[in-house]
Amino acid sequence: MLDINYIKKNSEKVKQVIEQRGVRGVDIDKLLHTHDEYLDVLQNVEKLRNLRNEISSKVSMSGGAEREDLMSRAISTKKSLSLLEKKMDELKNKIDEVLPFIPNIVSEEMPVGKDEHDNLIVKVWNPDVGYLDIKEPMRYDDISYAPKEYFTHRDHVDLGESLDIIDVKQSGKVSGSRFCYLKNEAAIIQDAISSMLKEELLKRGFSPMIPPLLVKERSLFGTSHFPEGRSQVYEIKSENIEEGEPLFLVGSSEPSNFSYFMDKVLKEEDLPIKIYAQTTCFRSEVGSWGKDVRGIKRVHQFDKLEMNAVCTEEQERKIFDEFLEINEWLFQKLEIPYRVVNKCTGDCGYNASYFQYDIEVWRPAEKEYMEAGTNTMTTDYQARRLNIKYKSEKGIKFARTVNDTGVAFGRAIIAILENHQEKDGMVNVPLSLQRFTGFKKITLKK
Repeated sequence: MLDINYIKKNSEKVKQVIEQRGVRGVDIDKLLHTHDEYLDVLQNVEKLRNLRNEISSKVSMSGGAEREDLMSRAISTKKSLSLLEKKMDELKNKIDEVLPFIPNIVSEEMPVGKDEHDNLIVKVWNPDVGYLDIKEPMRYDDISYAPKEYFTHRDHVDLGESLDIIDVKQSGKVSGSRFCYLKNEAAIIQDAISSMLKEELLKRGFSPMIPPLLVKERSLFGTSHFPEGRSQVYEIKSENIEEGEPLFLVGSSEPSNFSYFMDKVLKEEDLPIKIYAQTTCFRSEVGSWGKDVRGIKRVHQFDKLEMNAVCTEEQERKIFDEFLEINEWLFQKLEIPYRVVNKCTGDCGYNASYFQYDIEVWRPAEKEYMEAGTNTMTTDYQARRLNIKYKSEKGIKFARTVNDTGVAFGRAIIAILENHQEKDGMVNVPLSLQRFTGFKKITLKK
């Protein structure tokens, strides 16, 4: 969340960001007017509180007519104070209702644009040739550099059925649409990817975390998934919940992981703190019906291994770059063609985003690049909401947070099946995974 004083000092910049990010219904001028009114009322409240305390101290030392006069003044002051405090609370609530919808400022490196078509391609890598020599960022819709195809590729659903490793028909009977069973070699490959990535992260100084999958509203608000993304989250209401307040199934381990540091003051010498967590995630996918729903690309339940970091301002860009380096390392190990996308202002996700890269992998069956991970800098936007601070030589400051998908296993499996298939429909296992899988090829069973 942006600090109200920052908004006051940089109101035109904030207005510009709101327009660039396509945020509707936020009136900065009205907000600042309300805040000025709030400050005036607050000043008068403090004056009346001081007067009330002054009168109270005199009452005990007075008598007769003076005491009666003081008591009358005390009653009058109390009434006036009560009315002002009510008005102050109303104004504060109006401010608090608006602030969460004001997005983070954006990096100068982020392209200005309306939607994904205005994103820019900054890196392209193909297994056969390595990195494409890109002098300037390329248009998002340009896929002229995609790998050549020498036969017609089957999509992951057809492959999954013929290899007997993905079953969406039975999951439909069990759970409804957009669920799946991953089984046999697909389940083993997911574990193999997980083992390989965890091995690398531990070498790099990450700490493992197994977080709760059900969280309170504050965790989702604190990470900026609420209020704007509320429709995407499953809410759990039950009399069996001890505290009596609803819990929410996480759509990412990010809310749980960062909430671990909520209301804490960390030591600067302990930063950065880099953690990873592999969790099952849940998303309602409201508004995406009929879009990308075939197979396991866009489902209600999926597994991810995510990377998160709490750090200082000086460390955050280095962490962001390291996360991207890990993303690229993984897909190079998997021998998957990919590109790195600099996301524009109109497509940069939730309000916390300051700077964001996507990793997109090639799908030969669909002749498209598919988002497989997102790397995001959020400055102190999330830390302010969650009250995560650290103590430095210059005093106590809000921390910075960086988060990254790491790997969404379902989409990684899609990429492996479609890119490593042979003409006969069998699929080669990437060499890097074979020491974890124990097999080199997935053979036809149907």
